[in-house]
Amino acid sequence: MVGNDCQVISGEADLHTPRQIPPLKRIITGYPPFQQILASLPVYARSQLPVLLVGEPGTGKELVAEAIWQLSPRRDQPFLRTNCATFLESLACSELFGHLQGSFTDAKRTRSGKFKLAHGGTLFLDEVGDLPLAVQPRLLRAVEQGEIEPVGADTPVRVDVRLVAASNQDLPRLITEGRFRQDLYDRLAVLLIHLPPLRERGEDILRLACHFAQDAARNNGRGPEVRFTPAAARCLQQHHWPGNVRELKNVITRAGLFSSDALIRERDLSFTFRPGGLAMPALIHRVAGLPARPGRAQLEELLLAEGGNISALSRRLRVCSKTIYRWLHNYRIDLLQIRAAPGN
Repeated sequence: MVGNDCQVISGEADLHTPRQIPPLKRIITGYPPFQQILASLPVYARSQLPVLLVGEPGTGKELVAEAIWQLSPRRDQPFLRTNCATFLESLACSELFGHLQGSFTDAKRTRSGKFKLAHGGTLFLDEVGDLPLAVQPRLLRAVEQGEIEPVGADTPVRVDVRLVAASNQDLPRLITEGRFRQDLYDRLAVLLIHLPPLRERGEDILRLACHFAQDAARNNGRGPEVRFTPAAARCLQQHHWPGNVRELKNVITRAGLFSSDALIRERDLSFTFRPGGLAMPALIHRVAGLPARPGRAQLEELLLAEGGNISALSRRLRVCSKTIYRWLHNYRIDLLQIRAAPGN
C-alpha cells in the first residue's frame, strides 16, 4: 500500500491509497476500470466455471488468479501454478495428467500430474496459448467432463478442479492459424477478464512507483521516506511500459539501488526500453545482429534486460517460448538466478 512518505516533491500527484477489497492487498490500483474488475472478482470466485485472463505480460494475471482462488469456496484447498510454455511436447500430457510406471522409457515410477495434485482446489495454467495442439483435446475433456487419463492408463480418472487460465497471446489469432482449438477457447473463455496495460492506468504508474520505491528503500536499509523529482515523475508517466508492472518494478528497484539518497531523480531511471517504445540503441543492434541461436553470454544478457521474462524475450527475438527454454536447458542457464539478479 502506498504511504504518505512517498511523494513527488512538487506535490503535484495525488498518491492516496486506493480502497482495497480483501484479500486483494497485493493488487494496487486507483484506475476505475481495474477497480471494477476487482469488485467483480467475488462473483467470478463463487462460480465453478473456468476463467480466462488475458493481457500483456506483467499486467498481474497471476495475482488476479490467486485472488480468485482466495475469494472462492476452494481457498482451503490447493492452488497450483504451472506454465504451459515450459512443457516439452512429448511430456506435456504427463505434466498435466500424470503417467503410470513403465508407460514410456523414462517412466520409472507412477507420477501424479497437475490435475490430480490440484484435486479439490484450483489449477492456474499460465501461457495456455503455448500448450501443444495435440494436448488440447485432453485439456478440453478435463474441463468439460472432469476426467483425465494418465499416460499409459486404460481408464479415465475423475478430478474436481477449478481451472483458471491465462495468456498474453492473441488466442483468436492462434485459432485462425490452426494453433489453438476453437472449442477449447470457447470453454475456457466462459468467464473472460482482460487486464489493462499499465500505460492506460494513469496515476497508477506513480502509485506503484512509490510502492516499489518504499520496498527498495527498506531492502537497502534506508528510511521509509522516498521522493521523486517532477522530472523523474514525468519520465515515468511518459514511458510506454511495454513490460508493464514488472518492468516498472525493475526500473524503480534499480533507481533505489543507485540513487544517492531518498530522492529519485530522472538520471536514476534506466529503462530497457526508452520512452516512445524504442529499445536502448546498443541492445537494438545486438538483437538485430543475433544469429538464429544466440550464444550463452548473449542469451544471459538479453534475459537480464528482460528481467528474466521469457514471454517478453520470445516476442523480441520472434521465437516461441519453448525454443528459449530449450536454449536454457542446453546452456544450463539457471533462470531463477537470472530473475534474482539485482534490479530484477
